[in-house]
Amino acid sequence: MSFSQLSAAVVAAKTALAEHAIYRVVDSTAKLKVFVAHHVACVWDFMSLLKSLQSDLAPVRVPWFPPADPEAARLVNEIVLDEECDRLTYREGHASHFVWYTEAMVELGVDTGPVRRFLAALQRGADPVVAMRESGFPTASCVFTAATLAYLSEPLAVRAAVFMHGREDLVPRMFRPLVASLREKGIPCGRLAGYLDRHIEVDAAHGDNASALLERLYAAAPAERVRAETGALAALNARLKLWDAIVKACAEVD
Repeated sequence: MSFSQLSAAVVAAKTALAEHAIYRVVDSTAKLKVFVAHHVACVWDFMSLLKSLQSDLAPVRVPWFPPADPEAARLVNEIVLDEECDRLTYREGHASHFVWYTEAMVELGVDTGPVRRFLAALQRGADPVVAMRESGFPTASCVFTAATLAYLSEPLAVRAAVFMHGREDLVPRMFRPLVASLREKGIPCGRLAGYLDRHIEVDAAHGDNASALLERLYAAAPAERVRAETGALAALNARLKLWDAIVKACAEVD
């Protein structure tokens, strides 16, 4: 496909995700538990994708050396600041949004054993795809994360396109209908609702940062645009498959 055709397909995939049945299906605490048990993998691999961008654009070097593109470094560092050490709304202190999410899981009574086993395996140096599968994550989540991690070996523009289209620009579109549905149905989920609200709030700015970053990379390497948009479309389709799998899993708790 041409760049314009890919861009149109990306927009269509985002619309499909924003209008997905999953936000209507998650209508009870039991189904919400199914959702978060699957979705926590996305929260973790989001950070891996983001840190891969930071490692290229604002690498840690000792002795220090100025970043090649300070504007790009600032754009990615501003996102990392919120995602990795945000101020919590439900207790004192700061934490990553991943920790926020896992503590929301605890509040909901969702088993965090798979997450704890996964992190322990990573500390031992295990391959993350194998570790996630062996730690007891749902199969659909493992497939999604494996697809995400495969992008880490792609050129910077591809990763930035996946991050912008598949994450920062997409997340508010998905979380708004979800949090509205949870509140409408009166499902108690204080920490999770706070997490969703915070992402809706910060991802407006993060989306602008990610978009500006992608435009800088496209300007520097226009030949990468088709490959990058192809990657973004594949990432969106992977999310659609995950959402479909969660809907199917929710049907099993009825």
